Amino acid sequence: MKKQIIFFLKLIISGVVLTILFYKIPLKEIINSLGSANYLLIIISFFIYLICNFLSAFETGYLTRVQGIIISTLQILKIHIVSMFYNLFLPGMISGGAVKWFKFSKHGRRSDAAAVVVFNRVLEILMLIFTGIFYSFPILTTKGEIKLIIVWSVIFLIIMSSYFLLLNSRSLSFFQEKILSIPVSQLIKNSIVKFLGSMQKFRKLTIKDSSRIFSLLFFYHSLGITSAYLLALSLKINITFFDIAWIRATISILTMLPVSFAGLGIREGSLIFLLGNYGVKADDAIAYSFLLFFNMALVSLSGGLIELSGFLLKKKVETNYET
Repeated sequence: MKKQIIFFLKLIISGVVLTILFYKIPLKEIINSLGSANYLLIIISFFIYLICNFLSAFETGYLTRVQGIIISTLQILKIHIVSMFYNLFLPGMISGGAVKWFKFSKHGRRSDAAAVVVFNRVLEILMLIFTGIFYSFPILTTKGEIKLIIVWSVIFLIIMSSYFLLLNSRSLSFFQEKILSIPVSQLIKNSIVKFLGSMQKFRKLTIKDSSRIFSLLFFYHSLGITSAYLLALSLKINITFFDIAWIRATISILTMLPVSFAGLGIREGSLIFLLGNYGVKADDAIAYSFLLFFNMALVSLSGGLIELSGFLLKKKVETNYET
């Protein structure tokens, strides 16, 4: 009952925000903005976005190998795209992690799969914020946005600290001792202890592996910024690559929060506010949000086809087995 209430609350939040936005901003103006877009730039942006997904799968492969999860890069890519498909219907990007965990668990231990999902998410957020600060730092300092730089720096330090804590044997042992002292069921305690044990395996990552992982993530997010920037250019939005860097990081963090479906409502409202500071009209901001969502949705729908084909193949095998 509680889950159903939360589900409908998140659905209402997305619906209410979108209703308000489309009530205040004529749909005709949004369509006009999309109609005058440069479609060549949109196509290039989409293909760059595709490359980003390949890089993400390749980077995750380093983590699965350390955990002893036997899975190919192509399979990881499929799991990544399928999780994106479920993100269209499940609230917040965090929910996609549960789908990845379930899929990875079929190729290894559940605790190892959970460790891959959690550690990979920390790495992604860490590099997301780093690239946002790295590319936007020159222009933010020029504009005197010191408060914004401080906020991003604090968030980055928190995530960076979390990264080192997850790789430190003493901190993991400390967490394990504290968890064992909490009055919860033994089943929960055992699951957490197994998870922390799996996290210890990431200490086996060599300097070479770590440098490759961070390089892939840096390149992945740099291409992500480029893709987002090309979409802005396609709508003739007057904004720099460096501004897009921190705006993309902000929007990505906000849409990870489990308060809406696929970031709908949150993305649009945030972009109207953030781009409004650059003199961008609300209808152009909504059109830009639509293009960002379109890239994600197009790839996500292919994940739905992968999931459907797997389901049909399984049914066919079961039918042949019964006959």
